[in-house]
Amino acid sequence: MKKWFSITLGIVTATGGFLDAGTVATSGEAGAKFGLGLIWAVLLATVAVILLVEMIGRFTALSQKTYADAIRENFGFKFYLLPLISGIIAESLLLAAEIGGIAIALSLFTGISWHYLFPVAALLVWILSWRAPFSLIENGPALLGLITLSFLVGIVVLGGPPRELLPTLWKPDIKQGELADYLFLVAAILGATISPYLLYFYSSGAREEKWSRDSLLLNRVTAIVGMSFGSLGSISLLVLGAIVLRPLNISSSTLGELGLAMAKPLGPLGAYLFAGALFATCLGAALEVMLGVSYNIAQGFGWEWGENKKPVEAARFNLVLTIILLVAVAIGLFGTDPLQLALLASTVIALFLPISLTPFLFIMNDPDYLGDHTNGRFANIAIICVLIIAFIVAVIALPLEILTGGG
Repeated sequence: MKKWFSITLGIVTATGGFLDAGTVATSGEAGAKFGLGLIWAVLLATVAVILLVEMIGRFTALSQKTYADAIRENFGFKFYLLPLISGIIAESLLLAAEIGGIAIALSLFTGISWHYLFPVAALLVWILSWRAPFSLIENGPALLGLITLSFLVGIVVLGGPPRELLPTLWKPDIKQGELADYLFLVAAILGATISPYLLYFYSSGAREEKWSRDSLLLNRVTAIVGMSFGSLGSISLLVLGAIVLRPLNISSSTLGELGLAMAKPLGPLGAYLFAGALFATCLGAALEVMLGVSYNIAQGFGWEWGENKKPVEAARFNLVLTIILLVAVAIGLFGTDPLQLALLASTVIALFLPISLTPFLFIMNDPDYLGDHTNGRFANIAIICVLIIAFIVAVIALPLEILTGGG
């Protein structure tokens, strides 16, 4: 009975924790600009993240090592610095966007400018990361994030996508001069969903919770069912953007404007539900990004680490938490809108994915770690294809987006 309770909790956690500032921004923007024409990218990213989450959970449960440990052992410390540095760059941008998303959510509730609430949001993230136990960080915001299921209610109230919108599913309406925006959003969707911090966080969390071979079923069900249900929130927001924002020619320029997609079907309640979903998902993601980066650094350098340890017992790990947060706050104080920052961060993550995840494929095919549970051919080919697609699209899209001034 205890095992099935853990599986249920794992599914709920994955469902509520799938969305973050990156996926909210990319999904809403994709629907507003291109109708249903980018659902394929969300589905591709979902398949990839299911495979990666299952892999990292299986690896940690069987090897009793984290991903950072394995990179350092197999490729050496100097090579380890490559994915570390690329991850710090991309995820510092993403953390700033997540904190901004929390601030915007608070602004929607209070009417106070998000710029003033940004330090408040950062302080909240720091307090929770400093003192909260791992179980609260893992499950608390994610359970609140189930509010995202209200996006489905909004679609039902609106009567579903109108008939004239359906052709955009297989024939995206890309107008002249919008190719750069389309490719940029493809890269951003892939980067927002397949963020490497998730691997470090999930792997370290499995060690914090002392996963073993007996946890393989929990891991597989969480990855497949949880992430699949979680992706419904992303697709639902995309569909809402297509139904509500696209006919009005509103290409949302802020995270707050995306709330209009929920306000139309559900009125003021819809706006508050969107604010609640934005708060919960961005808070959960901000904590996961901070911990993911800190786990990565502490494990790579061989320091004591653990969210369940007192700060004095893992002093350098907790110092890194604070430094990463301060870097993100410095980025956020430049005043860049969190939606634009999330789109940029997600695209940069897509660009760095080959550096971040190629070592993982080698490790997942090493029988010294996994015995007879190494990767199958399908998983290897699927992840390689996604990495290539994400990298090529990001390489093409980033210069075009810069030249066109962000569309």
